[in-house]
Amino acid sequence: MLGPDSRLLTALLIIVSAGLIVAAVRFRLLPVKILCGGLSIMMAMTGGIAAVNYYYGYYTTWGELWADFHGSSTGNLGVISATSTPALGPSRIGWVDLPGRLSGYDRRGLVYLPPQYGQAQYAKVRFPVVELFHGTPGSPFAWNTVLQISRVADSLMAKHLIGPMVLVMPAINGSGHDFQDCVNGPGTSDDTYLTKDVRTDVLAHYRVSHDPYEWGMAGYSSGGYCAANLALRHPSSFGAAAIINGYFRAADGPAGTALNHSQPLEAANSPLYLAERLAPGSGPTPAFWVAAGTHDKADYQPATMFAAALDRFQQVPFVKLNAGDTANAWAAAVPAALTWLWQQLAPPDLRVLFPVRAYTQKPMTTLPVRPVKPHHPAPCKPATGLSSAGSSCGTPAPGQAKHTQGQKAVRT
Repeated sequence: MLGPDSRLLTALLIIVSAGLIVAAVRFRLLPVKILCGGLSIMMAMTGGIAAVNYYYGYYTTWGELWADFHGSSTGNLGVISATSTPALGPSRIGWVDLPGRLSGYDRRGLVYLPPQYGQAQYAKVRFPVVELFHGTPGSPFAWNTVLQISRVADSLMAKHLIGPMVLVMPAINGSGHDFQDCVNGPGTSDDTYLTKDVRTDVLAHYRVSHDPYEWGMAGYSSGGYCAANLALRHPSSFGAAAIINGYFRAADGPAGTALNHSQPLEAANSPLYLAERLAPGSGPTPAFWVAAGTHDKADYQPATMFAAALDRFQQVPFVKLNAGDTANAWAAAVPAALTWLWQQLAPPDLRVLFPVRAYTQKPMTTLPVRPVKPHHPAPCKPATGLSSAGSSCGTPAPGQAKHTQGQKAVRT
């Protein structure tokens, strides 16, 4: 099939573009020349986009591309609840409704429940929670496809590197191209939605901890910015935050536009500046973990500055990724981030109940990132109802990249 990540598609677009250039030269009528020239430019631009998509493996089917850019997603997995999860079953991941009473937003997200959630011996256990934020443009769907979050979490538990946690993947933006990047600004209430409404919904429907220090967050690209910004803006609401290839100043991403480029609002929503303004005695601060790609200089330097500012109060593990802001880099960092988050969020009783291997995090480490090409497993039929992590369609799906201003309009 001629998919959006096909090399043949890229070649065909380039050939068509070249053919239109030849036609523009050969035809004598000026309107025809203009039409062929314009179409040639369009084909060349589309070919360039297709080449980038092939290299990074963002979109593997046309349905995924359409869903990502129109705020929709494939499948309708319904609401996962304690009553609908079978005992002694595998982990579950599925769509849930996460309406916002305070923000007025009504969005869908994904929820992952570990295998222990449905097991009778743990019926009274309240599990730690991690909110996972995707990139821009994008949707929560990428956590299940590009990053295979359920498979990763199951594998880490099987290796006794983490205990069971509930993972919540809300949408960080509105529909279409309304990029809000988790801020409250003129006409946007994303901050309120993600820090208050989502938590209210999850607490109402799932058996999770009420202790704010057993709630964490993590994100990649724009979602990394969200995790850093929201954790510093609401330090008493979260115990830990993991940032993967995030940006650290509102003006460097879609947050600046969402804030109408207001300098006071940007200053109040720039994690780098918030970290630099922290002072002794300013109150509790969540634990932070930072991973940054060394090939992305525009974000790598602010990431090191962010970690250095926090190092005045806590030792921030810093992970260097030998890549840029790509899906392969995010995938390389996610297991280490989840391992660290369990260590920060699990209370003593759960540490006894779910013992894990000894974990030591060096102040600075390097994770290699392989330049893996997109993988194409056999197609599968989307499940209805609750989706087992082991049986969900495992094809890679859209990777999300964050937007930045200036010379880098779209981060890839």
